[in-house]
Amino acid sequence: MKKFGDMKARFLGVHDLMKFRVTEILLISTEYDAYVLEEDGQLAEQIYHQFNDLSIPFIPRIHWVANGEDACEELATGTIHLIITMSRISDMSSFEVETKIHRTYPDIPIVMLSYDRLTPEMIARIRKISCINRVFHWSGDNRVLLAIIKYIEDQQNLEADSKLGVQSILLVDDSPAYYSQILPIIYTEILTQTRCLVLHAMNINHGLLRVRLRPKILLAETYEEAMAIISKYRYNLLGVISDVRFPMEGKLNPLAGFELNQRVREMIPDLPFLLQSEELENAERAIALHLDFLNKNSPNLLHNLRTYILENYGFGSFVFKYPDGRVIAEANDITSLERIIRDLPDESLYYHATKNHFSRWFRARVEVEVADKLRFVDTEQVGSASDIRAYILKVLNDYFQKYQSGLVLDFEGLSKKDMENAFIKLGTGSLGGKARGVAYMNVMIAKAQLTDKYEDMKVKVPRSFVIGSDVFEKFIEENELYSFLATNPTEEAIAQKFTQSSLPIAMQENLRVLTQHIKCPLAVRSSSILEDSRILPFAGIYNTYVVPNSHTDCEVRFKQLADAVKLVYASVFYAAPVQYAKNADIRIEEEKMAVLIQELVGERYGDLYYPAISGVAQSYNFYPYYPLQPEEGTVSLALGLGKAIVEGERVYRFSPAHPKLNPLVSGPKEYLKQSQNAFYAINIKESADITLHADENYIYKKLTVSQAHKDQSLEYTGSTYSAENDCIYDNVYQTGPKLVTFAPILKYNRLPLTQIIKDLLRLGKQSFGTDVEIEFAVNIPKDASKPKEFNFLQIRPMVVGREAFQINMDESIDSWCCSKRTIGNGIYQNIYDIIFVDPETFTLQESVQIASEISELNQRLFKEGRRCILVGFGRLGTSDRWLGIPLAWEQMSQALIIVEVDLKDLRPEPSLGSHFFHNLTATHMGYFHIQYDNEAEGMLDWEWLLKQPVLQHTKHVKLVRRQEAFQVKIDGRSFKGIIYK
Repeated sequence: MKKFGDMKARFLGVHDLMKFRVTEILLISTEYDAYVLEEDGQLAEQIYHQFNDLSIPFIPRIHWVANGEDACEELATGTIHLIITMSRISDMSSFEVETKIHRTYPDIPIVMLSYDRLTPEMIARIRKISCINRVFHWSGDNRVLLAIIKYIEDQQNLEADSKLGVQSILLVDDSPAYYSQILPIIYTEILTQTRCLVLHAMNINHGLLRVRLRPKILLAETYEEAMAIISKYRYNLLGVISDVRFPMEGKLNPLAGFELNQRVREMIPDLPFLLQSEELENAERAIALHLDFLNKNSPNLLHNLRTYILENYGFGSFVFKYPDGRVIAEANDITSLERIIRDLPDESLYYHATKNHFSRWFRARVEVEVADKLRFVDTEQVGSASDIRAYILKVLNDYFQKYQSGLVLDFEGLSKKDMENAFIKLGTGSLGGKARGVAYMNVMIAKAQLTDKYEDMKVKVPRSFVIGSDVFEKFIEENELYSFLATNPTEEAIAQKFTQSSLPIAMQENLRVLTQHIKCPLAVRSSSILEDSRILPFAGIYNTYVVPNSHTDCEVRFKQLADAVKLVYASVFYAAPVQYAKNADIRIEEEKMAVLIQELVGERYGDLYYPAISGVAQSYNFYPYYPLQPEEGTVSLALGLGKAIVEGERVYRFSPAHPKLNPLVSGPKEYLKQSQNAFYAINIKESADITLHADENYIYKKLTVSQAHKDQSLEYTGSTYSAENDCIYDNVYQTGPKLVTFAPILKYNRLPLTQIIKDLLRLGKQSFGTDVEIEFAVNIPKDASKPKEFNFLQIRPMVVGREAFQINMDESIDSWCCSKRTIGNGIYQNIYDIIFVDPETFTLQESVQIASEISELNQRLFKEGRRCILVGFGRLGTSDRWLGIPLAWEQMSQALIIVEVDLKDLRPEPSLGSHFFHNLTATHMGYFHIQYDNEAEGMLDWEWLLKQPVLQHTKHVKLVRRQEAFQVKIDGRSFKGIIYK
């Protein structure tokens, strides 16, 4: 089956539709006629209400002039889109003014509006005047002005818009009095239908698209004019409404409508064709030919016409019937249509399919591709009713999948909530940086057709919901929280106050609906307007909360989700973002917070829930070793939830260009020791009724790898260590301790993970114009019949581009620290302070206490407005106290240069995938790594440092200050850095 076109491109094409708009009208009439038309000055107000009621975005303005001279002056001084002239004009007895204007301004349409009924002779004369576009009759109904405006717009836009699939209705009648009465009815019905379709639009762009794709009304007064339109736009016609008596071959033909009908039947057999006439003999003839007919003299003409349009053009609800007319059900949107079709009786399904009703209904909704696929269902080719049903459902399923892919849908009015690949927005305002990046990559994945590109693995974005940033501002204002925040409360008090406050009513209702439809755990993540920007990422500064969403009581699930959203809002005002923003010279008041709610990727193993793989990939590698190159990037993988990576714990790292290259370890025993020995999961049962609080770690369970082996989740990621043979087997079926090596994937390519990562990094770098970091999770269902899923979670730009200029190193000057493993670029000056951990008192068992002592000295520098060099052992900023010093960002906010020093028994790899490192590079900080016993790569002169004047000290940490500034140089291209004495 032919695939649907790119829906995103189609939405963006909305601006190519209806390019001509009537916003400025010139009315030429006598003052009395203008007064009659204005109805004592109410015309502008009436047009405004008419347009406003029908959801038309442009309100035309009328310029009145009394004569041709004033008209020419008005035309010369301003832009006019339409000229309306009355049949009695004070300074002319012919069409001199119109002819003169048309000669000077041939592109401006001129319409004659008469409140007198014109004689056939006058109409014939006007038709010969080329300057008059069309004649209309004023009967006192101001809707005729709307009809004139929309008719002229349709006429001007027809050629271009028809190529984009816009449908049309053709009205054939030579009586200005009659078509002036009928056109407003048809337009009102079309715009009412459009308003209904907008309510069921997927997002604002889709709603705007539906407004601009509304059917056009075409008008013909002769047989030849009608046939020219039908021949040219036959594939764009919804139907024809025709008089019986009108001109044909230059003279009035009493049977022209029947002739036209016969010709149309030959060209388009299933096109709805309605005949209208004042002559009853035509009704008998129409009935004999089985043609639809309306009596123009009927007192119910307008009602009957409206009913005909609804029943034959696919407007309104789809009414399912038996062939004898008995009603079965009604569908007011595409979702309910699909649901009813699944259980529709065979005879009704066969009836509607063979009568082309499905196609016509979709055509009225401007879903032309669907309409074409459902048109003329060949019962002989398709087969039984069950085959017809399967075919229709397949077409609808393809349609749903196509419009979901790569779009941001609006939650309000959305009826199909069980979407697999949807990105849905709740409320108004910005998506924020994180959600914007995810939404963009959702588009790019669809555009690059990566979703189904790889064998045995689907690439997707987990179902995502974004609460717009306007909701944050409304929440703060409605609960009067700014005055509370002005009292400088503690973080605990902020969290308590925010969770006690109420979200806006509309958002509460939305979240209740969401928890009723989503049945898996949810990750509630910050998405501030500054977050993940190209300049300042705010990575990991705000909190992320996991909601178990597993309680049997939906009110408990709602409260947990609402509290998570409020706690994300509260984290804007915590110490870490406030100090981070201050260092970047940003006022935290400028920050606005959107919230990204995503299905937590994973599989359930008993009461535990976690993904098979979490990962972070960077397109630039700061620490390449032979044969790796910086531009080849680096990937960090972990079993279970990604917390192990972002917190800087033991995980597996590799280059996507060299996935089979083993880690730098001395042997199998060392490999076992250095590999990931624990993973994170959540316990669905234990956490079901949990009360959320500020500490985001409340829900995580840290488990040993042996638990994953019990869960049978190591098939694609695990290996076995054999103590007997001192070797590692790349499977989990041998006897011995299990370790996480990802060998089945990286060495034996059981999943195309490496290729997907390379493709996404390439796509991200190309799209952002800089190096990028992506986060992802891989779900491997226990049910082998279900597809494995690569879930794209996040993208942020890296700040590698700043390292483009070379720094001249003066190695002849004495230095106390140097390294060939650095991050940053430039010359760092005006640093007079050093905070360092005393090597003589350092012990890993007291790393938490040491972090507190560093925080104490850091706070002093914060109050004094001074920056420093920070020297510590192992990883700084890790959450694992046994890998280094577990510093939070606010505890080391004054550090401009960070030096991580290895010890003999403490040699962790730098946590390149962590938020800590991302913020380090983004805020222009410098970084040095000093390896143990490897002076060729770097050194630190402890003897010199310990002799420097100490301003303040604690049990384990010292603050050094001197009068002369320290100078630091880092060359980002060679990775060399020096700190001079």
